[in-house]
Amino acid sequence: METNEPITNESKTISISDLKSFTIRGLFGYKDIVLPLDKEVLILIAENGAGKTNILNILYQVLSLDINITKSLKFNSICIQFNNYKKCELDFTEIDQEALKKLIKPNDLFVVMDIIGSENREKIEKEEKIISQFEINWQEIQKIDFNTLYFPTYRRIEEDLSNLGYENPKRNYNNTTTLIKFGMEDVKKEFKEIQTEIKNTAFELFSRVTGEMLTHFIEGLNVTQEMRESINIDILNLILSRVGEKNISKIEQEKMKELVISGQINEPKYDDLVYFLSKLINLYQDQKTIDETIKSFVNVCNKYLNPSKKIIYDESIAEIYIKQTRNNEIIELNHLSSGEKQIISLFSKVYLEAEEDFILIIDEPELSISVEWQQMLLPDIMKSGKCKRLIAATHSPFIFDNELDHCAYALSQFVTEH
Repeated sequence: METNEPITNESKTISISDLKSFTIRGLFGYKDIVLPLDKEVLILIAENGAGKTNILNILYQVLSLDINITKSLKFNSICIQFNNYKKCELDFTEIDQEALKKLIKPNDLFVVMDIIGSENREKIEKEEKIISQFEINWQEIQKIDFNTLYFPTYRRIEEDLSNLGYENPKRNYNNTTTLIKFGMEDVKKEFKEIQTEIKNTAFELFSRVTGEMLTHFIEGLNVTQEMRESINIDILNLILSRVGEKNISKIEQEKMKELVISGQINEPKYDDLVYFLSKLINLYQDQKTIDETIKSFVNVCNKYLNPSKKIIYDESIAEIYIKQTRNNEIIELNHLSSGEKQIISLFSKVYLEAEEDFILIIDEPELSISVEWQQMLLPDIMKSGKCKRLIAATHSPFIFDNELDHCAYALSQFVTEH
């Protein structure tokens, strides 16, 4: 186990920019792999059977803080090197599997001795030292504080996950990790949650404005020219649609619109209304980030859909749906092609669900999609602005037949056999 650079128990978390390289030693008993993690995009080219899936699985499980990574994957050790020259190595050949399960109970010497099961004091002290160093390094790795998304090869999107017997593992990690699932029910749920979030936020904003109005009625209103200029019919329509008729009647909404269109709203007697609407518009800007994110998602997905279909984002009612361009009929997500489902599922994760700053690991992104889509896919992921590291393994030349061609390397460049 490497101890050249001591690992301390500093409280500083590990961000994506701290990562330099990831090493796997003894994969299949004879391969050592050293992957650079300081590249924004890393595309690994290899044929089937080269071990690329196993490499990505191990990387994902380490970044997702899964201590049981040796259960189904054969290798000796892993090592993460950071940009401050520190290294964290976990040598699984020197520590008993049962000891791994006990790492959640640090500094428990009695447990360690029970695991070792030896009366030989020298051996106990040696094993205790090994476990202690392993634990120190593991605790350092657990400071990882970024999201990791994994897009594996064994993806099935034609059926709902419930029909495939999928069970969500219950883990308690400090960071957020996601094994990307592709049931259409997940996408529907995401659309519904967005709609609910926008409507709830609109109601909250309306309530905040009402509170501010009560305060300023007491203290007196100060209507500025900037407030008057901020009011236009387009944004007023959008805000009133989101507030809904339950809070402002249809009749009152129409009166407001007419005042804005006619310009009468600038008369002094409507200063109270100008103040109210300008405040509502200012608070609406808080929602703009969500709106722009949804629009980006819709625009990128529409590049891939068949021209007869189109994703629509209706801002007035905060709904996302797909329609036939020929007759405007709504299309259910389950009726899309396999490739279309895959694209929408992936981009819903990347554009709508994922927090800022994440690592995305993709195994064979070319599956189920056309050559044209392969050429667009990875650049469009990076254009989300959220993906700070993209690691993909492929055997399709079209995946990097774009502006990312300089990011493609033969996997063999990072592998040493012995």
